[in-house]
Amino acid sequence: MIDLATFDAVAATPGITVLDFTAAWCGPCRTLKPILADLAGEYLGRVQVVAIDVDADPVLAERFSVRSMPTVVLLRAGREVGRVVGSRPRTFLAGMLDRALAGDVAIAGP
Repeated sequence: MIDLATFDAVAATPGITVLDFTAAWCGPCRTLKPILADLAGEYLGRVQVVAIDVDADPVLAERFSVRSMPTVVLLRAGREVGRVVGSRPRTFLAGMLDRALAGDVAIAGP
């Protein structure tokens, strides 16, 4: 988990950063968590996956206009290049990561 104090350093990291906006009470978030953990291992060194608890850090949720959980935001060098709301299958998310790594922007699906 990251918080507002560490966000800027994490977001400025070169490459792709996946922001997983989540909450402890969110059932779909619990479903998505192991999928993102698996993808973080598969894309190790190319993609960084971080979780943001919207209850603990509402300022970050507001900054990214997060209204529903889970929301996954893809950043490339600190700039948003993709977003999806809701739990999605592993292949869907892997497709989004592949597109982000290929340089695409405005990614909403594989």
